[in-house]
Amino acid sequence: MKIRSFIFTLLASPIMCGYAQTNQVTELIENYRYREAIRLLEVFPQSIDNLLLMADCYQQVNDYNPALQIYDSLSVCYPENRNILMAGAECAYQSGNPDLSLAYWQKMNTLSPDNLFLQTRLAVAYYRAEDWQGTIRASEEVFKQDSIPMLLRMAGDAHINLNDGVGLVYYMKAFEKDPADHLALRNLCDFYYSMQLYDTVVTLTDQYLSGINSDHKSIGQLNGMALYSSGNYRKAIERLQRNVELRDSSYTTTYFLGMSYYASKLYFDATKWLDIAYRKATPEPDVNLLYYYGTSLSRTFDRKKGIAVLDEGVDKIGKIQEMLFDYEVSLAVAHQRSKLLSKAIGYYQSAFKRRPQTYSILYNIASVYDEMEDTEGALSYYERFLKTAPAEFNVDGEPVAQSELEKLTSSELYYRAAAQRVTELQKKRFFDQRKK
Repeated sequence: MKIRSFIFTLLASPIMCGYAQTNQVTELIENYRYREAIRLLEVFPQSIDNLLLMADCYQQVNDYNPALQIYDSLSVCYPENRNILMAGAECAYQSGNPDLSLAYWQKMNTLSPDNLFLQTRLAVAYYRAEDWQGTIRASEEVFKQDSIPMLLRMAGDAHINLNDGVGLVYYMKAFEKDPADHLALRNLCDFYYSMQLYDTVVTLTDQYLSGINSDHKSIGQLNGMALYSSGNYRKAIERLQRNVELRDSSYTTTYFLGMSYYASKLYFDATKWLDIAYRKATPEPDVNLLYYYGTSLSRTFDRKKGIAVLDEGVDKIGKIQEMLFDYEVSLAVAHQRSKLLSKAIGYYQSAFKRRPQTYSILYNIASVYDEMEDTEGALSYYERFLKTAPAEFNVDGEPVAQSELEKLTSSELYYRAAAQRVTELQKKRFFDQRKK
């Protein structure tokens, strides 16, 4: 009897030890002691369950690389185990690697290509990886079986990013399917707002606020913006004040609340909220805010500060004017290269008005007219350009030897080229007139 008891104890001891160790790991995890659980699991047999448990512990402490290594090894050994692939996909996404997550979902989808759940998750994975064509393609497969509102919205985002003009249709479908989808509503209304269809935005957001959630801050903010933009300042104030009560002190809310008071000629209230917007503006306040905040200050109690804010706006406008010149020159060059020559001339002319001392623009305009085969326009601007040449510089239009050209500065080369082109165009005009 004693021998039999001894044999039983000997055989049972490893099993009991395993149970004790498993219970110890469970207790450590329940007490959020993940690092200790990992150290204990490292000496356990490397079964699938133990390795998955270890990977999960790594994820819990945001240590994703060793977790991903475990999932990668397991997916090689068990390429058809969906639990491993799914866990790897989620870990990859949490680690900030949406492309790797997508690769896992693609593997799962090949195992069960007709599984609606996996098709949906694949579309989401494409979306997270910002693969817009993939998002649309995978979503359309899902839509053959079910019109999932969330996926309709994501497909709308994908079309918007591709700028193919179809995104709005998907937002409308998503909102029709689920009127409580505030993200679809927001995207839809952002589009209408950009098109200045403010009454439509007011109607849609009013319906949501009255029927779904009267205290939704994002939709409430958009409603207040649209009310202000449509001229209904009193209601805009009511809506935006409600947002403030809901602890929304964002730049957008305080700016439009201040602007609503300003439009109502309630300058003390306007100053209060525009001041908050001014301090929240990042990286710095724009020209509109500086104008209205400065004007509001000057009409209330702090005229000195109002002048300082308005001066800040003037300085900013000056910087913008400088930038506009560069923008217009770049636009002109881009249009010229795209053979949109009339538009190129318009941008060059506008840029020249901003900096009339930049004489090279006259040459650029002449060259565009030349490209258009507009002889009179080209001659007019070439001649205007030549009049800006230094008095000591001889521009006679005669050919110059290569050795002499190498001695000229870039500006002198342009003057020489313009003079030579004027001579050529004048000859061309003479012979054209003779033909007539």
